Amino acid sequence: MSKILKSVTLGDVKNGGIFRALGKEFVKLDADEHGCLVLAKDIWTRMPFRDGDDPECPNDLRRSEIMPYLGNCLAEFTKNGTPLSTFIPLRIDLQDTTGQNEYGIFEVRIGLLTLRGYGKYWRMIPKVDAPWWLATPYGTPNCSPYTNNSNYVWYVSTDGSNYSIWYSYSCGVRPVLCFSSALLVSVEDEREAGFSLSDVPLDDLLAEIKSRTEG
Repeated sequence: MSKILKSVTLGDVKNGGIFRALGKEFVKLDADEHGCLVLAKDIWTRMPFRDGDDPECPNDLRRSEIMPYLGNCLAEFTKNGTPLSTFIPLRIDLQDTTGQNEYGIFEVRIGLLTLRGYGKYWRMIPKVDAPWWLATPYGTPNCSPYTNNSNYVWYVSTDGSNYSIWYSYSCGVRPVLCFSSALLVSVEDEREAGFSLSDVPLDDLLAEIKSRTEG
């Protein structure tokens, strides 16, 4: 049965709600005065976090293979007519598991969810059929020199649990963005989609008619 969609502003979508915009599906995670934080409902591609050695910053999102890919996605959206202003800059804190801040804060228009962000919103996030990357390094080589696995990055497994893994492993890319609450998006109209009086038991239908006529 085909879905019936309706157009609403993103501000009217509840947190945890699924909506469609820019030809993609997203889940709304949160909202504040700056805009609405959203996560891709599905994985857009699978790739290594980093392909090749980088002893100084091996698990730094800023120097990863993922950021050029996301930059190309953003360029494709704007090439197809979406104004750049649609994508509100968001700040990604790249502190590692222990809170070390070697990699600092990264401001982008499209990025990845952090481990803390996943911890905050995991109940709203639909599971997917492949593991996907987070932005958070397990440890960093200079500020966490005695932390094992400073080449590791956090990711989310298919069952929703989170682990860390070597940066050259191939995981899914599931972008996080911030949109204006005034952005027009499409959502499924649950009141209309698939509704038919034939689905209502006769006794319930008669009781409803009686209550209305006697009221």
